[in-house]
Formats: sequence, C-alpha cells, structure tokens
Amino acid sequence: MRAPASIHGRSLRASPSRRRFLARAAGILLSSQIGLATRCAVAAGEADAAAQTGGRDAGHTPGHRIALLICCGSYPDGKSIQPARKNGRDLEAALRLHGFDVQVENDVDRARFAAAVDRFGKRMGGLPDDGRGIGIVYFCGHGMQYEGRNYLLPSGVASDDPKAKEKSVNLQDEVLAAFPQRYPGLGVAVIDACRDGISEDEKTGAFNYSTAPTGCIVAFSASAGQVSLSPSDPNQNSFYTRELVHVLTNVDQEISFADIFEFTRLRVARTMSNHSLAIIRKLAQRPHITTGRTGVFRLGKARATSGPRTAEDDAFEAVLAAPTPADIKKAAESFLRSYPEGRYEPQTRVALAGAEDALRALSSRFVRLSLSAFRVSSSDERFAEDMRKALRGDKDAAARIADSYRLGSGDLAANPARSEQWLRYSGLLGNAIACYQLYRQLAQKGDPDAEFFGPEAVRLGYQPPKGLCGSRKSDVC
Repeated sequence: MRAPASIHGRSLRASPSRRRFLARAAGILLSSQIGLATRCAVAAGEADAAAQTGGRDAGHTPGHRIALLICCGSYPDGKSIQPARKNGRDLEAALRLHGFDVQVENDVDRARFAAAVDRFGKRMGGLPDDGRGIGIVYFCGHGMQYEGRNYLLPSGVASDDPKAKEKSVNLQDEVLAAFPQRYPGLGVAVIDACRDGISEDEKTGAFNYSTAPTGCIVAFSASAGQVSLSPSDPNQNSFYTRELVHVLTNVDQEISFADIFEFTRLRVARTMSNHSLAIIRKLAQRPHITTGRTGVFRLGKARATSGPRTAEDDAFEAVLAAPTPADIKKAAESFLRSYPEGRYEPQTRVALAGAEDALRALSSRFVRLSLSAFRVSSSDERFAEDMRKALRGDKDAAARIADSYRLGSGDLAANPARSEQWLRYSGLLGNAIACYQLYRQLAQKGDPDAEFFGPEAVRLGYQPPKGLCGSRKSDVC
C-alpha cells in the first residue's frame, strides 16, 4: 500500500493557469489527506553496459563499470524529497548485481557535488579505451532550466533563490562533460529532477530540450516542463526510480542498456495511466530519453551464436531481423502471444512500442518517407546502426541520418531532399530540435508545413528564439 504524498515541488516557470491548477490539485490532495508529493524531478539516465561492437562480445569486465549516485533530499521551504536516500540504496544494490563499482553521495552541497563529478570523470578517463567501459551518473533531487541549460540543485538550495544557478551544477557542461563522449562508449546520465524555467521572463531564447552527445544516453524521469512524482515517504522510491530498480533487478542479462531505459519508460507510463488516483493520472509524467551514437552495450554477455537454440530464440531473432516497422510489429506481437513472460519480453515490448511509434510517424501527412528509404545499403557501421534504430522509432538516430544526407558523409552522396524527409520523420517521432530546424527551413521556403513544426517544437519542450512565438511561415526568426 502506497504512503500518502504531498505536492512539494512547483514548476519553476509555470503559467498562471498552471499555477491555479496545481494549487487546486494541492487542495484536493490535502483535504483528502492523500498528499501527493510533486517535486520537479527529471530522471536523466543513460546506461548501456558491456559493449558488443564490431562483432566483439563485451560481457562485463572487472573494473570497467562505475557509477556515481547523487541523492539530494534536503531542501528549504518544505520541498524535501523523502525517497532520495532509499532511491540511492536500492539503485546501488541493483547496479552492484551487474558488476558496477558504485559511489553514493547523499545531500551534497555544490562543492562536494562538483568534486564527486570531477573524481568520477577522472576515473572514466582512466578506463581502457576498448569500447567496454560504462559509467553512470544518477541524480535525485530538484533541478531547473535557465536559458536552455539544465541545472541540478544541490541540497539546501531553493529553486527561487536568486543565486540558484550559481549554486547549482550544470548538466551539460559539468556532468555530461565527465564522460569521454567517444564511439564506441557509454556514459549514462539518469536525472530524477525538475527541468523548467526560473521565471516567466526566461522564456525568450531558452530551451529545455536537449540531445545526448556521442557515446551517451540521457534519461529524464519526466519530459520537458513536467513535474516528476514521488511519495512523501522515506521508505518508498520515487515512481521512476522504483521502475528502474525493478527492471535492473529482473531483466535478462542479454538486454541492452538502451532497452533498459526504454522499458523503464514504458513501465512508468503504464503505472501512471493505471494509477487509482485521478490526480496522478492527470499529472502523469512521461520519461524522456535521448541517445547519442554509443554502439551496443549489454547488461551481460550477448547470446552465443553457436550451441542449441530454442523456439523462443528463433521467435526473438525474427523480431530483430524484421526489415520494416510493420514487420517488426507483426513479429513482436507474435512473440508476445507465444512467450508473454519470456526471457526476451522486455526487449520485444520495446521493439513493439518503437515500431508503433514509427508507423504513426510514417502515416502522418507531414512525413514523406517511403519504405525504400530504410533499405539503403552502406558500409558505414554507424550509419547501419542508426538505420536499424530508426526502423524502431529512434528519433535521435533518424536525426543523425538526416545529417548524413545533408552533409554527404561516409559513402552517401549529399541529398537535401532526402535529408528533409528524415528530419520530418525525426520530428514526428518527438525530436523537438528536428521540428525547430524544419520550422526554420520551411519558413524560409514559404512552405505552409512550417506552421505545424513550429508549435510542435514548443509543445515538445524546445524554447526557441522569440520569433517562433508567432509560428507563421513568413516569420523568419
């Protein structure tokens, strides 16, 4: 039975209507003694383990897996996050099961926060450059966005402190910079904290949607502008971390780290949509994941290619080998009917969800990408990896393919028209930056589709320059 909760966070850049809504929600919860704790928490998580790149098996190697868990629960003005320390304890235990050397820091100030990240970065830099090293930084606490940059608040820092930015740690410039950002390689940032603006005045020129650099995965517990929920009980986990711990503890060793976070996202969405409390269903957070080129990193060893195979192995192989989103959907549904609790069930559910996202995007009138676009042969290993991911609804992979056609990289000839087609596909999959790039391109050409992609970029959490506010095709900002 879940403990009572209380709304203890607020949007740092909430509109008047949103503030009124949250106030009413708080009143409802307090009067019914439910007390739902809404803290602005975004869970950023990038974790991919034991790499298999270029045909190499990369099961876990001693000393190649490190994690830093920073759990900040003590904040002023009644905004403390009760589950923070339990989140750290439970996630530490789950990661140690898979060979991670884990350091936990509780309730740190800015100096201790920065020092811990610096030590972690030096350890990451000291790992062998063999495509097997994995590093995870997890943050539970409050956060904010200022001029398009995400900041993590150490303990004791109030979000409305005029010097909150100076007292905080920058996600992009400090935390992600601790990872080598190379291919193949894996650095994972998992962020359970709020990402929203400091004030109404900071909308102009700001954005809170970002993409992961090369070699990184960033997993946020909530999408841009959302609140992230947790019970006000020190003996329970936050919603997102509870599901992440469950997945790490129960999934098959062959799963990739990218699929771990995608499966966690699906579980959080299901928990929220089916919750008994209407207010939780109303405020349901949608975890957001962004991935750079990483290679394939698995929790354990990849499946042996020799030896006896089962019917379940063959059914899962059909999911992996399916050449189009429709074929992936068909193979995944067949697998789940036959093996609803099979060893590959998490990966198959991720593949199915991605294929359904891809099919929805491809059916949009704003996407002009035929299936032949997915059948391009290339000797570029990274392009082939992105194509496989794009088939399964990966918005970041689709954007990288658009860049490849724009630049004519590898063995591809430059093709601006094909680049725009892939950018449209990426945008409809949920890439806010792709939507904004399209808005700019299409507005300059006088294409009326600009009036769709401009507002869509804002809806997805990108805070572009002031000119987008009008979202007119004639408005070049």
